[in-house]
Amino acid sequence: MCLGIMKKNDNFRWYVTRDNFLSKEECKEVIEIIDNNRDNLGSIQDVELKEDKYLNKVWSVMKLSNDIYYKFDIDSIQLQEGKYCKKGSFKEEESLHSDFATGTEVRDVNTKLTSVIFLNDDYWGGGLQIWNEKVESKQGRIVIFPAFAAHKVLQFYDKDRYTMITFIQGNTFK
Repeated sequence: MCLGIMKKNDNFRWYVTRDNFLSKEECKEVIEIIDNNRDNLGSIQDVELKEDKYLNKVWSVMKLSNDIYYKFDIDSIQLQEGKYCKKGSFKEEESLHSDFATGTEVRDVNTKLTSVIFLNDDYWGGGLQIWNEKVESKQGRIVIFPAFAAHKVLQFYDKDRYTMITFIQGNTFK
C-alpha cells in the first residue's frame, strides 16, 4: 500500500465575506431586474440572471476566493439567480442544508461554491447561518462558502428580502 502525502490547506474558511461588493446603485439595478422578471404571484421566487456585468464580477471574486481559501477545481458559473422573498412569507428552516447534498441524497457533486449577495437590508433579521455562525445581512455584502457547508436563511420581518445567489461548478471530487 502506498500512502501519499496529503495536501494541507491552512487557508480554508467555512465562509468569507466582502462588504460593498455591489454598490447601492448596482443592488438597486439587480432588484429592478428581479422585479421586472418575476410573475408577482408567488411569495418566494427565483429569477435567473444572465447579465454579463454581474456574472463576470461574481466569477472574478469567487475564483479569487477559491484560489486563496478553497483550492477546488472550478470552471464555470452553474447558475446565478435573483431571489425575492415577500415579508411574512418565509419561515426559518428548522435544520441546516447544503447545496451539495440533503440528508442522505446527493444533489449535485459538481457544485463547489455558493455565494449569497444581500441586495437590501431594510428588513429586520434575514441573515445567513453557516454551521453555528450567523452572518448579518448587509446591502452589497457577498458571502462565499463551500457548497457542502451546512447553512440556512434566518427569519426576517418588516420588508421584502432580495438576494443574488450564485453556484460555481467544477469536476467531481477535485
